[in-house]
Amino acid sequence: MNWIDVQSTNIARMAYDETNRILKIEFQNGSLYDYFDIPDVVFDGIRNSPSKGQYLAQQIKGHYRYARV
Repeated sequence: MNWIDVQSTNIARMAYDETNRILKIEFQNGSLYDYFDIPDVVFDGIRNSPSKGQYLAQQIKGHYRYARV
């Protein structure tokens, strides 16, 4: 699992574990969250989105389980 630095006012970097379908998001404030059961297509969506924070808010939050790490 490789971390990807992103240009976002909200998200600092993210990583995706394909085997376990876990999306890891590190926010600019240093908090780290795991989002579970994320399909490949959703990870591709956030990775390719021009607004990572907006994609996270609209397509992931409220749709998938998560935990603060």
